[in-house]
Parts: sequence; C-alpha cells; structure tokens
Amino acid sequence: MTPSPADLAIVVGTCDRLDQLRELLDSIERQTTISYEVHVCDAGSTDGTVEWLRHRAAEDHRIHPVFEGERRGQAAALNAVFRQLETRWTCWLSDDNIVVHNSLDVAVRALAADPGLGMVGLKVRDLRGPFVLAPYVGGITGTGVININQGVLPTGLLLKLGGFAENFRDYGIDADLTTRVLLAGRKVALTRIVGVHHNRNWAPADTPEGRALAERNARYKTLYMQTYGPVMGSDPRWWICRLAWKAVRMAFPARFALDSSKPLAGFLIRDWHNMIAGRFVRLASELGNRTAPIHLVQHPLRPTGSAT
Repeated sequence: MTPSPADLAIVVGTCDRLDQLRELLDSIERQTTISYEVHVCDAGSTDGTVEWLRHRAAEDHRIHPVFEGERRGQAAALNAVFRQLETRWTCWLSDDNIVVHNSLDVAVRALAADPGLGMVGLKVRDLRGPFVLAPYVGGITGTGVININQGVLPTGLLLKLGGFAENFRDYGIDADLTTRVLLAGRKVALTRIVGVHHNRNWAPADTPEGRALAERNARYKTLYMQTYGPVMGSDPRWWICRLAWKAVRMAFPARFALDSSKPLAGFLIRDWHNMIAGRFVRLASELGNRTAPIHLVQHPLRPTGSAT
C-alpha cells in the first residue's frame, strides 16, 4: 500500500557531501514531528552518496532519492522535484544544514495559522567561518528585502510562482524567490529561534574557489538589481533611516556590533539592524510583539513596475 502524502516535502540538493547529508537527514528525523518526506537530488556524487541513499530509501519510505547524475544548476534540478510534489508545504534545505529546535514544526504551524503568510525562513547560525560569533546570519538585498536562505512555504504558492528562477542557476535563487513571494502579496517572516545550524563550507577569499564564489555572488547581485531595482522604485524614508542607523553603528561600533549577543531593550543588535534596514518590516509591530514564534515580518510589496 502506498503511504498517503505527507504534510511537508523537504527538498535537498547534494553532491559529494555524504557525511553532511547523513547529519542533515538524522537531524530532520530527530527534530520533526509533523509528517514529512525528503527528496534528495544528487548531482553525480562519487563518494558513496548514491549507494547510501539507495540503502536509506529502502529502509525509510520517507526518503526519495533523485539521481540527476550531473550538475545542471540547483534551480533547474530542484524545480523538477517541486513539480512532482503533492504535499501542502515545501521546504528547501542545503545538504550542509542541521535542523534544530523543532524549527520545521514551528514554520508549518505559523503558515497554517495565517493564510496571508507566504514564507517562513528558518533562522540560520553558522558553525564555522567568519560569522561563527554571530547569533544568526542573513543578508538584506539592495532593494531592502531580508533574504530567506532556507525556508518553508505553501507548495501551491511555490508552484504558482514557478519555483526558483533558473536564470540565477545556483546563487541568488533564494533572494529572488523571497522577493517574488512579497510581490505576490504574501508576508514573509523568520522563526524567532535559530532553526538551522550551518556547516558552511567556507573557501578563503584568496583561493580559486573563493574567487569563483565572489564572482558568482557579484553576478547574482547585478542580476537581482537589474530585475527588481526598477520594480521596487526608491523609498527616501527607508534610505534616511538606513543612513541614520549606519551613523549610530559607526559612532558606537562596540555597542552596536551586529555579531553582539548582548541585547538592547530586549532585542539583539542584529534584530535592530533587520528591523531598521529591512525596508518592508514594520518597526512598531515588531516592538509590540516580543513573544510570537515568528518575527521580522516583511509585508507585501507595492511594486512600481513589473519584473522581467
């Protein structure tokens, strides 16, 4: 008898990172109580991942390997999986993630409770690299959107939006999708607790790998701004707030360091940064809501043009 569809589909891309993939799948099993299935898309691993996945899938019906056999870009590979899903919710994770604090349960409960919520990001903390001291990490795009690196959203919305944008290929697919959820009229939020520990594979900047990564990041930022800069338009009030906040941080660098774990008026400095520099976060609402399981709620965008 074929098992009924799970509530949540977790989609992961991998290649030659068996130890990290094993740790990820084990953490999902430990930390998740809702029904789920995991789709692992392998891009031609030669380190034993393929054999291990076949064995694991034979033992656990929730594991669904997809053997791509080659690298064709994370967006294209994962989109092919998205189109086959029948679950109510979908999550994308990296193979070097570790799920903590029941974060997938938290995200799904929040989405189920608020039909206007289009995506919940799993707050990420790095376990290695230059940001290891930060309470959590995350970037803000040039348009002011707080990027969701790993997130959960309704499968229907994901399919309506067409999944990841394949012209971004690997880098920037998450920022692009976050922005399109907002443009679709849905809110985006982050879990208040850290939801993912990240065993990020950092490459030093002066290595070929580091330089290649920098080039990909630069390409994605250029493409992102070409696509969404005209759509978002300008917001003088946001720029003034952002510049004022930057001036305060420069004047008192020790007290206002983004990686500080010392709260200010009950919020981490990075929370303050996201509330002020995040263009679509309503500061008053955040200050009045200190206990909800999700926060840093970004409200739908009002575009001035149309995305290309």
